[in-house]
Amino acid sequence: MWNNTKSTALLGIEYPILQGPFGGNLSSVALVATVSNAGGLGGYGAYTHTAQEIAATDRQIKAATSKPYNLNLWVSDTDIPGGSGTVTREQYERTAKLFKPYFDELGIPLPGEPLPFHSRFGNQLQAVLDLRPKVFSYLFGTLSQDVLEQCRRRGIVTIGAATTLDEAIVLEASGTDMIVASGFEAGGHRPSFLDAAESSQQELLFYYS
Repeated sequence: MWNNTKSTALLGIEYPILQGPFGGNLSSVALVATVSNAGGLGGYGAYTHTAQEIAATDRQIKAATSKPYNLNLWVSDTDIPGGSGTVTREQYERTAKLFKPYFDELGIPLPGEPLPFHSRFGNQLQAVLDLRPKVFSYLFGTLSQDVLEQCRRRGIVTIGAATTLDEAIVLEASGTDMIVASGFEAGGHRPSFLDAAESSQQELLFYYS
């Protein structure tokens, strides 16, 4: 049958269809469960969640489906290689100066300087390891050999995302179980990690033409 592939066998699903794990609180338990119950792999983007929120969401997913599903996190806080994920005082002041005339015209105050963002990936990762979903996918980087081994011991299938051939090679060498190839056709969603997103515009249609 057309749907009996290496991917379906590895993921324990009926059809080789993976739902994108929308981040930024755009994922829903209902969508994850619907896709998984239909034979695909539902995916939940949890990179904005605390460890406690991930655990609570996981309980809701398990109550809605007994089929495999995917929890997704960001390895890096930013898609700019070497970036800190924070906004400096200088960056804020430059941006505030640029947009202040528009805010003044509308009679509304400028947003205040954002608080420094501290990575929560370590705590999030531990939550995923403890919950043991069938699949753990990740963006904006690679996982260490130790983390991948912990996933294997727990029966968790790992999926990394690559936007260029070089990123795919790095992910394969790291030992991740599967790689999702994300071409520039994905639009603004560019989980690049070896170079800036604007320099990682690999076309996927080329390989299918």
